[in-house]
Order: sequence, then C-alpha cells, then structure tokens
Amino acid sequence: MQNTLKKKWAEGQPVTNAWVSSPSAWNVEILATTSFDAITIDAQHGLASDLNTMVQMLQVMKASSATSFVRLPANDPAYIMRMLDAGVEGLICPMLNTAEETEAFVRATKYYPEGNRSIGPTRASVVFGENYMQTANQHTITFAMIETPDALKNMREMAKVEHLNGFYIGPWDLSASLGYKKLADFEDPGFLKILKEILAVAEENHLITGIHAGNPKNARLFADLGFKFLTMFNDSSALKTIAKNTLDEFHNNDGKSKLSGY
Repeated sequence: MQNTLKKKWAEGQPVTNAWVSSPSAWNVEILATTSFDAITIDAQHGLASDLNTMVQMLQVMKASSATSFVRLPANDPAYIMRMLDAGVEGLICPMLNTAEETEAFVRATKYYPEGNRSIGPTRASVVFGENYMQTANQHTITFAMIETPDALKNMREMAKVEHLNGFYIGPWDLSASLGYKKLADFEDPGFLKILKEILAVAEENHLITGIHAGNPKNARLFADLGFKFLTMFNDSSALKTIAKNTLDEFHNNDGKSKLSGY
C-alpha cells in the first residue's frame, strides 16, 4: 500500500478533493476520469450508508489514481474498521472535541502497537496486496474535523495526538455553533481569522489542514493561505447547479453554455 497524497504534501503541494453525497458508483466512476487527487464518500450526511454500495463506489474509484476517503458518520471503532477493511485509504472523523476523542479515533485506524484495529482486511488485502498489514499504519490518513467551540478550545491538545495527519474544517457547523447568522461566510473577517488560527495550530504541529471550500474560487483562496486538502466539488450540489443553469440559459437564450455530449 502506497499513498501519493503524503508525497504531494511533503513537497508542499495542495491536494484537490471531490465530495460524493449520492449513493452512486456511476458518479464516482465519472469523477474517476478526472484528475482529482482524492474522492471522498460522505457517510455522515451523504446517502451511501450500506457496505455493498460503498464497496461498489470504492471499486470504480480504484480505476483512477485518486485516493479514497470516507467521512465517517461518527467516531465508531467498528465502523472505522469496516471502512478500512473495505479498502478506504483515508478517514475524516466528524464532531471530535477533545484530545481523548481524537486519540480514540486515530487508534481505531491503526494496527497494534500503534492502535487497536482488529485484524481482518478482507478487501484491503486483495486491493493493496499481501503486505497490506505491514504498510497500512504508515499510509492510512486520518483527519479530525474542527467544527465546534469545544474543538476550537481543545485543538492545541488535539493536534498533539500521535499519528493524526490533519485537521479538516467543517465551516457550516463551525460557523453555526459559534453563532454566525450567515454560515460559512469566508468573507467575514472574524470567521476567516478563526480559520487562520486553526491553520496556524496545525502548521505548528506539522499537520495538514483541509477545508470544505465549496467551489474552486474559495479553494484557491485557501490554497494561497496554506491549506493543503481542498474540497471544491460536491456531486449533488453540482448536478443541481448545472441543471438550474441549463434551464436559465434556455429560458434566457443567452447562448453561453459550455455543456457538451448527449
């Protein structure tokens, strides 16, 4: 098992990430034909909840060079084990608020002696080879989400958890929990200052910082600030936006379409 993302990060390069909310292997297969560095299946708010669907999505993803991620529904060691056994390469854990919770998450992703993950990598050992168990601890990627006031308060201790690879900011939950009326407003100086503080803590501890940027413009803003894991595409949101724009163009007859194909 090897991981190309860690090499890019070691070289100081940002990583592009596509987010999949639908339970669709077809959507993943389409994304796999692009050059996204990573593709994340959302098992928290997304609709892919059963293992059979997840495995099909991972199978078509394997045809690309993209690194597979899952955003977990919760900090559940049994679910973490099943995702890794199915061949997921990176995990994003939501709603972590303390160093103790973060350590429990990370230890669930690692085999002994670094952690307590049970042995039985059913699909992972097929996909990544017989030496999977010898390399998994080194190559599996772990992100702790920062999205609550408690996480902000405790992030310095969380950042020191051994084998944690990075922070991933959930700007909607974070801004809501801090009382902002406009959610994920990246033009708000106060909110942007908080995001930069998270980035600074991560960098002090040699962690990668990721964020749900929402679109390429925001992703470029965060890349220039030093964020290195940039989610800039969501399959469900993109389909809705493209469909709406297509109808608007038809009704307005402005002739600006970039759509092609059937």
